Amino acid sequence: MPRLTIALLGVLLVLPQETPPPKRTDRCAEPIPHVRVMQYNIHSGRDWRGRLDLERTASVIERADADVVALQEVDVHWSERSAWRDQVRVLASALGSRAFFAPVYSLPPNREGAPERRFGLAVLSERPVIATINHPMSRLSTQHPSESPVTLPGFPEVVVDVAGTPLHVYAAHLDHRKEPGTRRIQAREIVATLARDPPGHPQVLLGDLNAASRAPELAPLWTRLRDVAGHRGAATYPARHPAVRLDHIAVSAGIGVNGSGVVSSTASDHLPVTADLTVGPTGRTPPARCAGAGGTAAKQRG
Repeated sequence: MPRLTIALLGVLLVLPQETPPPKRTDRCAEPIPHVRVMQYNIHSGRDWRGRLDLERTASVIERADADVVALQEVDVHWSERSAWRDQVRVLASALGSRAFFAPVYSLPPNREGAPERRFGLAVLSERPVIATINHPMSRLSTQHPSESPVTLPGFPEVVVDVAGTPLHVYAAHLDHRKEPGTRRIQAREIVATLARDPPGHPQVLLGDLNAASRAPELAPLWTRLRDVAGHRGAATYPARHPAVRLDHIAVSAGIGVNGSGVVSSTASDHLPVTADLTVGPTGRTPPARCAGAGGTAAKQRG
């Protein structure tokens, strides 16, 4: 599979943990490689009332203390609704994370000399990034009306190093319409894309799937992955009074699930979801670069 490298935004930091799940010890000191992942549709940095507050979004992500975060509905110089900001750069800088942006739409600027307008998904990582790619996916475009799905980008894969194990992290945002046909196509495409990874490589899917995990159109996913909440996770939408679970974390065989949960916040119209995972052979000691306070992957407490 072709791979694309990226420019890294920001530097690696550790930020205070204020809400459950509880803070962990230094990951490099762990005898078993753990990783915390987070799924979050940020609603272009707008809260449940539609008020823009990207700094509040960053605070929610910070408190979750996740290693890898998937974000949907991310604006990059998109429109007035997000004050024309590059939300990927702002969040990566605020959180001290590496970032990969996977645009779904790339449109001409609104005025001469302005940056290109882009909208899509992003993945933030405190773990070293090995490779990235923005996969295509079938979509009913909101920018170029069509009665049938067209192929567009916006299905990012980020391969991160978890104590020497390459973990393939995918972020997805499936069709929001009531009719499930497009989501059915997208679920099959996700499975086909995951199948192209090297055999045995651990995989995580983080997504706003716009359907309950037991929805018939999502059934292809569960032939390859398993829901970390066992299809019994708490509702995530709407954030103020959650009624349906649209946001999901799913993992491939060989990944241990130590816990998962929903984060209470109205900084978006969706609630974030987190999961603590064990990746790689159990009992394996971390690589030498994690040994001691001077290792390049050692966490610095600030």
